[in-house]
Amino acid sequence: MRSRTEIFDEFVSRFHYGQPGRLVNEKELDKIDEVLNTRLPAAYRQFMMRHGVVFTPSILDEIADDQMDHPDLQEFLKPMDVIEGTKMYWSAGMPTDVIGFASDCMGNMFGFLRNSVPSDDSPVVFFDHDFVEVDELSPSFNEFLSWYLDHLKGL
Repeated sequence: MRSRTEIFDEFVSRFHYGQPGRLVNEKELDKIDEVLNTRLPAAYRQFMMRHGVVFTPSILDEIADDQMDHPDLQEFLKPMDVIEGTKMYWSAGMPTDVIGFASDCMGNMFGFLRNSVPSDDSPVVFFDHDFVEVDELSPSFNEFLSWYLDHLKGL
């Protein structure tokens, strides 16, 4: 079984495109918690502080080529984009208990459910803006990233 760090490092090495992502610091993550009245899971916080804003456009090609019924993950959002994007999507019908952290190629949002207490990990949900629906994708952030590792080849 892969450790959390191994999952993070393998995901980024296989799927990130371009220069290394801009690292995110604890203060920026705390600002998300404060403004959106939530507690981001430790797994996500560790990923963002270790790898930062990650861009993964090759995931779409593999999912489309293999005709998989799973959303592509295009990019992790910068902290200010997490705040602004989440608020914008709330006004467009996304439930206010969803905190968006990444998007697919069509602008749909991956998120966590709002949490009032610190947690190690959290289920990942997917908000489809066309159908204004939320579905749980994975029981944890680690398993969310592992799905891509287990089903796709990467760059």
